[in-house]
Amino acid sequence: MLAIGLLGGGAVGGEFMPATDRSEISVGFETPVGSSLAYTRAKAEEIDRYLRALPEVQFTYLTIGGDQQRTVTSGAIYTKLRPRAERGRSQQVFMSFVRKGLSGFRGVKPSINDASGMGGGQRPIQINILGPDLVRLKGVSDEALAAIKDVPGLVDLKSSLEGEGPELEVLLDRDLAASLGVTIGSVSTGLRTVLSGTTASDFEDAAGLSHDVVVRLAPEYRESSADLARVPLATSRVDTRTGSLVMVPLGQVARIAPSAAPAEIKRYQLERMVRLEGNYEGRPLTKVSADIQKRLNKPGLLPLGYRFVTGGMQEMFVESVGYVIESLILAIVFVYLILASQFGSFLQPLAIMLALPLSLIGVMLGLLLTRSTFNMLSMIGVIMLMGLVTKNAILLVDFANKAREAGAARREALIDAGQIRLRPIMMTTLAMIFGMLPTALALGEGGEFRAPMARAVIGGLITSTLLTLIVVPVVYTFFDDFGSRVVAFLSAKNKAEAPAHAEGDVVPGVVPEGIPAD
Repeated sequence: MLAIGLLGGGAVGGEFMPATDRSEISVGFETPVGSSLAYTRAKAEEIDRYLRALPEVQFTYLTIGGDQQRTVTSGAIYTKLRPRAERGRSQQVFMSFVRKGLSGFRGVKPSINDASGMGGGQRPIQINILGPDLVRLKGVSDEALAAIKDVPGLVDLKSSLEGEGPELEVLLDRDLAASLGVTIGSVSTGLRTVLSGTTASDFEDAAGLSHDVVVRLAPEYRESSADLARVPLATSRVDTRTGSLVMVPLGQVARIAPSAAPAEIKRYQLERMVRLEGNYEGRPLTKVSADIQKRLNKPGLLPLGYRFVTGGMQEMFVESVGYVIESLILAIVFVYLILASQFGSFLQPLAIMLALPLSLIGVMLGLLLTRSTFNMLSMIGVIMLMGLVTKNAILLVDFANKAREAGAARREALIDAGQIRLRPIMMTTLAMIFGMLPTALALGEGGEFRAPMARAVIGGLITSTLLTLIVVPVVYTFFDDFGSRVVAFLSAKNKAEAPAHAEGDVVPGVVPEGIPAD
């Protein structure tokens, strides 16, 4: 049964935090690079009208350029839903419905996220591709996107290199430029003055306010690559007639070629990085991440010197599981030390603590039957069980020990312990189960957040209570027989190793015949 319960954990799946219906979602959107504010606003208002027409929506709040990049090509629509009792669809079902409805919108790329703020505004699934060359990273990320785009449950997939902006690349002929005395610094300074402008002076108006005087090339002279090719650059040569520096056009020492650049360049531990992000729906996070890892681990996908690093909520989930395991180990050690000191035995606490793994059967079955996942809240429920489950076993073993001290045989003492202690065990267990029941039913707004904890506790209490009444007496018997054999073996060994005494020798503790006892 323990093996079946643990195997059921694979069917349960895991995630960092449970999906919660808080009656609020965020609909993000992105327009192509170079889109104007008017175009982005028109597309955003089109999505906003679609959302407002849905019966579950109470109101919306539209923002453009509110992300970290502060660009006019992206934004978000905060969508407040009606209370859970006033709508027929849950938040998760509604998000899936909206995601399908927005897939037909052209000229804009939408994404649906939970507006609770969990994850710092980032998507829960993150795959970081690290490597030295940005161009090679682009190719690897494109191959990785093609490999995982059809993973079941993976939605809203995007790459951090998406949305490359157009640019003009100035390729300097270094030998020719060096012969004329033109440096890269002088080229960049000349282009900066032409395109961005240079502060030449300042003036003070009648009100006493100071204003900068910026020198910049007129717009009609900086509209194309041909205009940039005519930008004059100062060389190190001097005109003998005028005494001024010789000027050459940029097109004489450089070639101007159209190119594209990513909107942002990310780094992770000083390495260049491309981040693949996505959401998940319909399947647990761990199952979606496992399928992604299988496809990315295919040989030949990563060149030498490049690697994948998992981030997002999957990384947080794995880290949290490690912390929970450490906490459980410490809890088990401390419980054993306390029980060993209370019972004065090293074996009886083992019989009591055997009830701990029996609770895992109910935890996995309870989560599986209620379609919950193994997450942070259910992990907290498992830690709670460590104290609740040992209570029943302590009642049995303590009653049996006292009955044996009163002269009862071991078998009769264990049977009486099961019969007499059944009522208090059932009373405490049922009190805990019914106390947790409202939380397990996820009643009220956001009740799904705490429900996995209660479901794990209820499932673990049910199986551990039923199996403890059977398993603990049996294991108690085995350990008691084992302890008796060990004591008998050590006594026989000590007796065999004791030195033989000749007749008339004085043995400590033995009074020779004929000598008064005093």
